[in-house]
Order: sequence, then C-alpha cells, then structure tokens
Amino acid sequence: MTEQNLNHTYSFASQIDGNIQSNICLWNYDEDIFIKRSLNFNKKTLLHHYIETTLWNDYNRDIRKHGGDYTHHIEDFYELFLAFVPSKNPFKNLEKLNDDELDSYNDKFTEIWKNKEMEFRILFNLIADNVFYLLFNNRSLLLKFNEKISETVADTLYDENVLTKKGKIPRKNIPQWVKKAVYSRDKGRCIKCSIDLSGILSTDRRQNYDHIVPLNLFGVNDPTNIQLLCQSCNLTKSGNIIETTDLYAEWW
Repeated sequence: MTEQNLNHTYSFASQIDGNIQSNICLWNYDEDIFIKRSLNFNKKTLLHHYIETTLWNDYNRDIRKHGGDYTHHIEDFYELFLAFVPSKNPFKNLEKLNDDELDSYNDKFTEIWKNKEMEFRILFNLIADNVFYLLFNNRSLLLKFNEKISETVADTLYDENVLTKKGKIPRKNIPQWVKKAVYSRDKGRCIKCSIDLSGILSTDRRQNYDHIVPLNLFGVNDPTNIQLLCQSCNLTKSGNIIETTDLYAEWW
C-alpha cells in the first residue's frame, strides 16, 4: 500500500484527460525514454512520462512566456510541495511573509522556477504517480492515449535491430505484476462479455491479456495498453482491431 494525495491531483487528472481527448499531438518528450518504455513493460509507464512532461511543459511555457503576477502559483505550489515533498519546498518561508514581502517574493517566482528546476521535476514526478492512479482505471482514456502513442511510434526512428521485419514493436512476455494490476482493475472479468475469469466458479475459463492497440498497429508493450479478455473474445479480436469497453463491475 502507498499513500496517495488524491485531493491534490483531481485537477491535474482533468488537465491530462483533456489533453489526451483533444486533437493535440503528443508532447515535447524525451525520445530515449519513450523508445525504452515502448519496447518493454516498465512500472514507470508511458502515461507517467506523458503526465510529468505535459505538466512541466504547460507550466514552463506559461511562466516563461507571461511572467508577471504568480501569487496564485506560489500559494498552489507551496501547498503541493507541502503535500508531496515538504523537504524540497522552495516556498517554505511563505507563511512567514506579510503582504508587502509576498509582493516582493512574487516578483522572484520566475527566477525560483528557473533555479529550482530539479525540485519542481521531483514534484511533478510524484504528482504523476497519483494522477496515474486515477487515470489507469479509465480504459476508454487509455485507448485514446495509446492511439496517440501508436502515431508517435510510427513516426519515431527506432534501431532496426529492436523491431520486427515489418517494422513493428515485437511482442514481449507480459510480466506477472502487469497481469495482476490489469486483473485487479478489470475485476477478474472479461471486459467485453463480463464472464468471470477468477477460476473460482469455473476452472476451464482462461485469462487472456490483450493489447488494446495491437502491436500490428504500432501498439506498445506498456501496462496502459493491456486489458483482460476471455479466450473466446480474444480470438474474435484480430490484430487489426482497436477496441475496449466501458463495462465495469459495480461497487455493490
């Protein structure tokens, strides 16, 4: 179990959701990280990378372009650092300042942003873990995200040695930790027909872990691109079909 500061992350989750749902292309990202995480399953997923990079880019562009009054940013970041990483808080003296000192402090915000990049990146890294916790449950959003990922894969120059003869990412064995996470998220049921795959009621039903965007369509080996299907539904989903469902088990 890990502690999640979810009360501080819903607005960020909404921001990332909006970016993924839009027609905006994927981000100004680190291509080496993208290639590495697209080829092999990693606990720091491509969605983690997207969240961290998007938040950094959005704030960095806004702050460097507009400058000016950032009182709201100072107060917001003070609370975020306090919640996620208080030892790295560059605004830890905020509560001691009077209004005049705050105005003077506010003028230094852009300077602090530039000089404390590592601290802000650590913060966004931790926020990304919490936002991921919320968004990983939304398969429709994961489908949209992985469609964008597939477009990026198709446009990325990979070393030929790491791709198949058709220029696609090769299939890798899905680690048990991925299967356990997907099984838990999908509540041990086929996401298409809802049949129980726990093996408790029927022992002849096989769990199939399916790429939402098939590798044949430039899909990736990433936890966000995996869903749970029964064998029958998996056999009817060819390598040229991108699909998921909005079927979820009710809480009660």
